[in-house]
Amino acid sequence: MRKIIIPVLLGLLLWTGYFGYTQHKMNEDLARRTENQYQRSFHELVWNVETINSQLAQTLISSSPEQVMLSLTNLWREAFAASSNLGGIPIAMVELDKTEELINDIADYSYFILKKNNLENKKLTEKEWDKLQELYERSLVVRDELQKIESTVLNRDLSFVEVETVVLRNGKKLDDNTIVEGFQTIEQKVKAFPDLQFDEGVHKIEPEPRSIDGKEITEEEAVQIARRFMNDHDGPIAAAEMSFSADGKIPVFGVKTVKEGEKIPTYLEITKKGGHVIQMYMERAINESKLDFRAAEEKARQFLEKHDFKDIDLVDINTDTNTAIFTFVPTQKGVRLYSDMVKTHVALDNGQVIAFDQTSYLSYHHERNIGTPKIREEEITKSMNPNFEVQQIALAYVPSEFKKGLEVLCYEVRGKIKEERFILFVNADTGEDFRIVRITKPREFEVTVR
Repeated sequence: MRKIIIPVLLGLLLWTGYFGYTQHKMNEDLARRTENQYQRSFHELVWNVETINSQLAQTLISSSPEQVMLSLTNLWREAFAASSNLGGIPIAMVELDKTEELINDIADYSYFILKKNNLENKKLTEKEWDKLQELYERSLVVRDELQKIESTVLNRDLSFVEVETVVLRNGKKLDDNTIVEGFQTIEQKVKAFPDLQFDEGVHKIEPEPRSIDGKEITEEEAVQIARRFMNDHDGPIAAAEMSFSADGKIPVFGVKTVKEGEKIPTYLEITKKGGHVIQMYMERAINESKLDFRAAEEKARQFLEKHDFKDIDLVDINTDTNTAIFTFVPTQKGVRLYSDMVKTHVALDNGQVIAFDQTSYLSYHHERNIGTPKIREEEITKSMNPNFEVQQIALAYVPSEFKKGLEVLCYEVRGKIKEERFILFVNADTGEDFRIVRITKPREFEVTVR
């Protein structure tokens, strides 16, 4: 009997060691991939801001309207990219309202001048030149400080994942606060400038968030809501505890949960009013892909239907390492409501929903008074560029960028020219192009670190 038991125990010990080593390697791979993504966003942000500063300087010395328009076009594109990359860095513990506002001001003002001067082919007015000069001086401060942070990050091999971990897990201190302190310095220097004053119509308008229904909840109630949600989604849950509290546009409690038999946490954000799970994200390693996008989409739909999301259309698929991010919008009488989107992030190794975000849905979803298009679908497609291959047409309500509270009924026309894919939103009452969105996925910019 002993001769049998000893080999069995030895085998179990070896298997346990191998399993533990495999899990450790998977977690290391996950951390490395995440760090690469954060580093890429950061270094692209530095490049964006350097280019913004260069384009502003070029605009200020340009004398021909053509060169001004070219510089402003590049400026708008880089500012838009900078805003996106700033959002891709895990620095939630740092208040960056003024820094984000500056980048958005540059994007909005360059776009405003482009629209205003495009047909008239005018030179910059003295007032416009002065405003661009102000933006240049402020962007110069941000550029110089970002370059200092970048230099230190590279020289000391600093980790953005460590910064993120410290935010989410209370009680841990950073060995090197350079990243956090650097961004805090940027924010303080931008704050020191007086507020910029712009003419009406310059800034893009965000839709007005609707009041979230429900009563105020306590921290204890938030923990119980998170526990119930995760028990239903990925239980049984061994522990659930408060992780953070935040008062932003939507005040939330952050709750950390851990599944029985595991150490890797899942984080949930619960609205302080109403107790809605507004976001959920798991920290786990993703194995090699086994599911295709169609099977993963079905998993995403099952998850959303389970949480009472009905009549939804898939409008975008994005990919990451062995995962897929699905963006859905609800429909009303067959019309897509773009302000009310909801996102799910599906692991392609087993189809598990590892992240969920209904921030836009909670902020903007409501019943619309659906109108009837004044122009027929056939008239829209007939007037399009013959080289544009139309693949799909739907009706959609799209928020106006410059008129508060306005949503425009559009034909959403998806198609391609050669390998370039676009969505054309065409005003269903006037036939004019309302917005054009390029949906061809950009080539990945890889940064290998650590």
